[in-house]
Amino acid sequence: MKHVVGWISSLLLLVTFGSQTYREWKGEKDKSEKYTLVFFIAAIAGTAGNLLYSLLVRNWVFTALNAALVVNNAAGLWIALRHRKQARQAGAA
Repeated sequence: MKHVVGWISSLLLLVTFGSQTYREWKGEKDKSEKYTLVFFIAAIAGTAGNLLYSLLVRNWVFTALNAALVVNNAAGLWIALRHRKQARQAGAA
């Protein structure tokens, strides 16, 4: 069971990071901005799942790495939300 958590989380990360990278590569700025929040939420879910998996298998290197990725993705989500709020306020002014 614990390996299923790791595989599902890894697949989720590959799909989310891959799709975000593809959008950036294609230059679909308007579409990538729409999906930024979804990307960060999925990235947090995937890295949190990998963090849980790393703890279950007692792999401390990946536990530290995945904990840092969760914090990084949470910061990215916060920044994206902040930019979205600032853009709304600038549009209302």
